[in-house]
Amino acid sequence: MEIISDSLWNEIKDLIPAKKNSVGRPPVPARKALNGIFYVLKTGCQWKMLPREFGAPSTIHGKFRLWICMGIFEKIMQKARGFYEQSLTQPISWFAIDSSYSKAPLAKNWSGKNPTDRGKRGIKRNIIVDLNGAPLVVTVGAGNRHDSIFFYKTFKHLHIFNDEKIKIIAADSAYDNNNLRRLCAAENFVLLAATNMRRNKNRQKYKPSFRWVIERTFGWLAWFRGLKICWAKTETSYLALLMFAASCQLFKMGGIFG
Repeated sequence: MEIISDSLWNEIKDLIPAKKNSVGRPPVPARKALNGIFYVLKTGCQWKMLPREFGAPSTIHGKFRLWICMGIFEKIMQKARGFYEQSLTQPISWFAIDSSYSKAPLAKNWSGKNPTDRGKRGIKRNIIVDLNGAPLVVTVGAGNRHDSIFFYKTFKHLHIFNDEKIKIIAADSAYDNNNLRRLCAAENFVLLAATNMRRNKNRQKYKPSFRWVIERTFGWLAWFRGLKICWAKTETSYLALLMFAASCQLFKMGGIFG
């Protein structure tokens, strides 16, 4: 079963190294393994329920973990981001940042007990998008941490867009923090955060425009059922799936489908 299209495969196939020796069993073709990984990401099925036409589930999962250790999914996302940027007519000057919560029953070592959900374990997906909603940066972390804490972890990846031109990064009231504003100013960014009225009710209320763009992106990512609930036991596994989903969206927005 071919899920990854020819055009998409041609863009990323050189990022996946081939086996260098002939010792042992013949390896599962990289495209076949990637199709299996995408099937798990898209459907949200258990690895052991992966259809046999993709290969043995343990083998595909083993490939997945190996590629995580090799940084393959970071390279795929970097390639996807560059491909998307080339499709634009103007440099990116507006960004938005936000977090989204997901339950994580099995992530005992890196999730957090959500105080608003009866102490159930959960994680947060943190993303930065542009005005088109393209997911340019993604990170994950424990669900019981405040959104502003993830700002430092996620924002630092925007160094790839850092130049002398001043850029805007929009956020909701959780990021209404002077320390974050100073951090952004040092990198030629202006943080436009919605007013947190709980800190000072006498302040003039402000809400940045186009905040709906990032909410739409979370909606796009929700079509990947493997992300709706975090069944991964490790942070690296879930982050790899999130990166793969974001990469597919970037390639799609850049003109490659499938």
